[in-house]
Amino acid sequence: APPPPPPPRAAPPPLAEPPSAHRRVKAPRPPPPPQAPNRYGLYGGRSLGSGHAGVGMELGFPFVSARGVYGVLEHLDLGLGVDTVYGLMTELRASVRFTLLDSDNVSLAFVVDGGHAFFLRPPDTEDKGARYLSGRREWNVAPGLVASFQGDSPRAWRPYLDVRALMAFDMDPIQKDPLSGVPPAWKLDASVLVRLGAEFPVGEKTSYAVSFGGDFRSRSSDAEFMPTLSVGVVSTLF
Repeated sequence: APPPPPPPRAAPPPLAEPPSAHRRVKAPRPPPPPQAPNRYGLYGGRSLGSGHAGVGMELGFPFVSARGVYGVLEHLDLGLGVDTVYGLMTELRASVRFTLLDSDNVSLAFVVDGGHAFFLRPPDTEDKGARYLSGRREWNVAPGLVASFQGDSPRAWRPYLDVRALMAFDMDPIQKDPLSGVPPAWKLDASVLVRLGAEFPVGEKTSYAVSFGGDFRSRSSDAEFMPTLSVGVVSTLF
């Protein structure tokens, strides 16, 4: 008799389903908010605007300066400040800035600073001291023009050119030559001040400031040309 057929093979177990790949998809980052523009400073031709205030400080040669400015009208700023030749001379100054032209990129303003200077030493004991370095005397007025430019970027830097005529009123002139007679009661000397600088915004309200230039003077006892250099920081408060 034929042998019995082999028992049927058991069906292979079903293949396990491969685990589904769960890839974590990161949501795209939202774009950063646009930078708030920094369009106002203390040294260019654009006024702060009505109700706005700013402060600044500069350290350099021959002056250390600090000032505060307030916008009384949309195109008119008034300010108070102090200049010092490292304690050898200290001058309290008032300032006016009136914007004549203000476009998106170019600004032009009429500016004038003036004040009274206090000197550590009398003029007859001073030789190439604070008067020689600063070109200033007891009373000083410096009207002029300042032009500035700023690009379209919210934090574009602001180069400026500041040209002024300094009129220094010497209320205690001296005669070094004994044969020159009696000195006048007062004496006026003029100088041309040229500053080329820039404000570099580092935030919505704060900027670094750098300037260099020189003073061209007419007084024989002063330097015919005195270079100037300063670095500082300016900020609008509100």
